[in-house]
Amino acid sequence: MHRGSASIVRALVPHFDLPPAELAARLFRAPAVLASGLPEDLARGLSEVLGNAGLRVVVEPDDAPLPPPAGQTYDVALYVRDGGRFREVCAELAAVLGCPLADAASALCATPPTVVGSVSQATVDALRERFAALGAEVDASHPPTARYDVFATETVSLAMVRSVLEAQGVTPGEPPLVARDLSHEQAERVWRELGARGGVRLLDHAFQRFDVSLLEAPADAGFPELLVRETGMPPALVPKVLKRLPVVLHTGLSRVDVVARTAPLEAAGAKLAVQLINFRSFRLTVEDSKDPAVAAELLSSGLGLQANEARTALSRLPHTFQATVGDTRARWLVAELRARGTRTSLVSQ
Repeated sequence: MHRGSASIVRALVPHFDLPPAELAARLFRAPAVLASGLPEDLARGLSEVLGNAGLRVVVEPDDAPLPPPAGQTYDVALYVRDGGRFREVCAELAAVLGCPLADAASALCATPPTVVGSVSQATVDALRERFAALGAEVDASHPPTARYDVFATETVSLAMVRSVLEAQGVTPGEPPLVARDLSHEQAERVWRELGARGGVRLLDHAFQRFDVSLLEAPADAGFPELLVRETGMPPALVPKVLKRLPVVLHTGLSRVDVVARTAPLEAAGAKLAVQLINFRSFRLTVEDSKDPAVAAELLSSGLGLQANEARTALSRLPHTFQATVGDTRARWLVAELRARGTRTSLVSQ
């Protein structure tokens, strides 16, 4: 079973009569036969090397039964829960994919952050185990059975969007969420018609992430205890939270987790708000900085600015940078800046 070290593909190519792309595909779609007809000592030697590189390998006679096919394959996205560990997750992903750090960072900050496609369940499981240690969560989707929502902005002709959706038997809603729960086939047809025009985005349910906020709390005397149990909030904090509503209770929940986390609170009479966070964007405000040089270096790379532009901006604080960033990049920048003595806040766009 593959444990996620695809960066070793280049090192393995000389030992196998396979193109790099095919070798990588077999690794990610394990169980799979990597090579046949090898002398036993070579096979066992390679097995030891592969085991040290993070692969689970079995050496068997050529006439042994073939391993069962991988079956369903999945697309995989990563959610970085702790912005302060973004660089660690990025480095691990670069090692897994055998790609530059900049490419791994771009993949993690994309919407959705789909990092690899067409992998086996064994690889999904191995990736979950590997990235859980870094506080990152793996979302997996089987495309043929996936469900999709369609989002549109005023930059496209909404009349055209509605026409295409109605042709698929879908009743359009109001923007930005113009259609819910499309099948894979419906989503593909919509994308073929509208994707190239811009302003239309399809989002797989498996890759959606949400924040859950408490708007109103019931007067029930048992609600504070329920809040502690369902959120892990320290009991001493509950009275302060209830005096400062609305307040975010959960961040970055998957679609499945939203249902599980909100049901007990709503059953108790709480009024909640659920916000999709995949498409939200922010501007970054720097309030003050103990080390402007370090902050300027991080901001220039994180926001795509010239270094002198970032330095000039930090010489007159507070300053709000006009570049907008998505949720993952925003949380990463805020965490790193704060860790380096730069106080920041986010302005939602």
